[in-house]
Formats: sequence, C-alpha cells, structure tokens
Amino acid sequence: MGIVNGDTIANTGVVTARDAQFHTDIDVTFTMSGTTDSGLTFGASIDLDESDDGEAFAEDDQGGETIFISGNGYTLTMGDTDGGFDWGMAEVPAGPGSIDGAHEGLGWNGNGGEDGTYDGQIVSLTTTVGGLGVAVSAEIDDTAGAAGGDAVLGLGLRYSVGDLNLGFGYQTHSTAANVETTVSGISVGTTMNGISIGVNYSNTEVSNDVDDVTHFAIGMSYSVDAWSFGVNYGAYDNVGHVANNEVSSIGVSAAYDLGGGASVQFGAASSDATIGGVNTDATRASLGLSMSF
Repeated sequence: MGIVNGDTIANTGVVTARDAQFHTDIDVTFTMSGTTDSGLTFGASIDLDESDDGEAFAEDDQGGETIFISGNGYTLTMGDTDGGFDWGMAEVPAGPGSIDGAHEGLGWNGNGGEDGTYDGQIVSLTTTVGGLGVAVSAEIDDTAGAAGGDAVLGLGLRYSVGDLNLGFGYQTHSTAANVETTVSGISVGTTMNGISIGVNYSNTEVSNDVDDVTHFAIGMSYSVDAWSFGVNYGAYDNVGHVANNEVSSIGVSAAYDLGGGASVQFGAASSDATIGGVNTDATRASLGLSMSF
C-alpha cells in the first residue's frame, strides 16, 4: 500500500495525465506439490490476481495457473509459464522494485518475447546439466475453425561459469498468411560483493517489415544491511518496425527492510518517446509499504 503519482506514457508517445492517488494491491498465489511412489514430483500453482472470472479453474485456459511434473532431471510445465525466450533471457537487475512497478519505464523489457501470441497456454520442457540449462517450448493456435498460424516455438539457454551468467533466447512462428516473426536475444550478468550488474539485447524481425525492432538494457542493484538500491536503463529502436521511432527510460528503486516480510519501497522512472518525429516524455513515482506473508 502507498501513494503513486506522475503521468503514464505509451510506446505510441501518447501521454496520459495522472494526479497523485492512493494505491493498494494484493497478490495471492496458492502452490501445491506431491511425489509419486516412483519419485516423480508433480505440482501446480494458481495466481488469483491473474484469474479473471475464475479462469484459473477453467479447463484449457491458462488463467494464471501452471501445472508441472518433474523427474530424472527434466521438468515438463504447462499453463501460464515462460516460453523459451523468456526462460533463457535474464532481466537486468532493477533493485528491490516498487509497489506498482514505477521503476519500470517505457524502455523496460520483461523479455516476454512472443509469449501470449495465442491463448498464453504454453508447454515447456527444461533440464540442467552442470552449468548449462536448456528449455524448449511451444504455444499453439487452438482457435476452432480458424485458418490458424504455426505454433510459437522457443529455445532458451542458460550457462553459468563462476560469477558470470549467460543467457540466450529464441522464438519464432508464422501466421496463416506466411508472415514470419522471429525474436532472439542474449543476456550477460554477474554478482560480486553485493553488486549485481546485467545487460541484455534483443532483436525482433518480421518478414514483411523492413526495419527490425531492437532493444538494449543495462541495470545494476546493490544491497547493504537493510538497504537495497537499483537503477536501470532501457531503449527500443524502430518501434513498430518504423525507422527512427525510439523510446527509452531510466528507472530507480530503493527499499529499507523492516523485517518480518515488510519493507518500505520507493520507485521512479523517466520515459522519453520520439514517434513520427514528435517527442514526448513522462515521469512517474511511487512510495509505500510492501508486505509479504
């Protein structure tokens, strides 16, 4: 709970004015797990705030739920889970976060890739061997009676050596009209002496567009005693696959741990957009109390 202030801005450059207002949000997740007689682990999780109209409990609808089974070093997961691109790519460090994501500006990228192209129901198979992790994923177009597109296929790789963490993500699919979309990216990060630094880069190509959309981000976080801090920068080029359309942002966050699962959080971001030669900008911020039970 807390207070939020500042205007919001879309990647079209449209700014929506917002006055200061009180903010509350509750996120409830149920988790369940079990083990078969042969040693296979299975389980499920349900995120209620993503379950509109009870969708999490409906058949064949991801609605904020995931179900998995794991054994012999492999895990098969289905539902509202990360595709290969998101699984392989690491987000840049952003510090402790904020009560409403105010530290995530217009240039922030959560590495969603092509997840959600269809109904968001994703199946993934993951495994880790030594320092190498691998994920393959698929999301299919299950619209009845429609001339559907090809499945979104994904691949994610993670590799750790010492304090260095490397990531790679790839996803691709074609529509019924044979328009192919491909997104690929890499991430690099490390943590030393309480300082985490990360960089990621991605490229999105659509076969019938001339200009690729590229994204670059860098972030750093630091913790000492009860204090945590973070700063991040992100930028997109050729937004909407249009040359010279650019958006960017810089965000900061800070928190003080009160103990027992409670912390005071502050976040702010300044965003800038140049769309069609017109420049707009907006700044937002929030301050409040985060409680975890």
